[in-house]
Amino acid sequence: MIFFVFIGFIGTSVQAVFSVWILLQVMEVFCVYKEIRSVVFRMLNFERLWIVVNKFLDIFNEQDFVNGSAMDIMLPTPDILAKDERIFMPPNHLARRGISFGSLSRAKLSPDELSALIDTFQNDKYILVVGRDLKNKRTKWKWPGQKKEVQNSIEDQLELEAKANCHIVLHVDANNADIVKSTLALSILRKKLAARLPLDKLSSINNNHYMDEEKLFELVRTQRSRDYIDIIRESKSEADKLFATFLKVLSAKGWATPSRFMFGRVSMRTEWPIKR
Repeated sequence: MIFFVFIGFIGTSVQAVFSVWILLQVMEVFCVYKEIRSVVFRMLNFERLWIVVNKFLDIFNEQDFVNGSAMDIMLPTPDILAKDERIFMPPNHLARRGISFGSLSRAKLSPDELSALIDTFQNDKYILVVGRDLKNKRTKWKWPGQKKEVQNSIEDQLELEAKANCHIVLHVDANNADIVKSTLALSILRKKLAARLPLDKLSSINNNHYMDEEKLFELVRTQRSRDYIDIIRESKSEADKLFATFLKVLSAKGWATPSRFMFGRVSMRTEWPIKR
């Protein structure tokens, strides 16, 4: 109806009709955007879970929780998160399931690494793996063009590289609760890996020789599970301690229980003996 009203005013030429069609399409997209933006999801998908987990780890203080209640922890509620949620844009790099979940063969683990990881996670239905994605190699980083931006840019890219070079392997019997716990552990591990970056080597980099920068990135990319098995164990242990508290906070803030989370189908799963 609106379309024909416009046509009645501006005529029936091809240019006029096409202009009206474009205008109406833009209006429709805007209305759909506003409609979706008004919807508040109380069920967590992986992107929302990743945001909430990182907020939780950034602000969590065990003593405050003991002395107060779950409501005292300023975790985003569904209403707050809905205001900042991406609608048409893809999730942030680290919030993508393809980056966070993978297989044991993705990093081409050695027998010793595999044995150590299975021993560490023998009571869990997930495994944390550190290692570059050798099955789906990404293109090389584009080096910054402005020398004054090199230092900060390298630090940011090194941190992103370190965090992306680890992933979760789910057991065939893993459920939503296991996915939540593994995501908590992965976030802890990523923070620990970022804290171990060889930033002291940046001071020796000559801005005129990008080959030195590439060697620094290669040093981060070649890190393996065997190099960080202690950190992997620490991350698992911390996740075990925080998991129950995290679920309490989620419930207090109005999020649905893990059984109702919408993670989609994570098809890459592996079977290993679980110690009962």
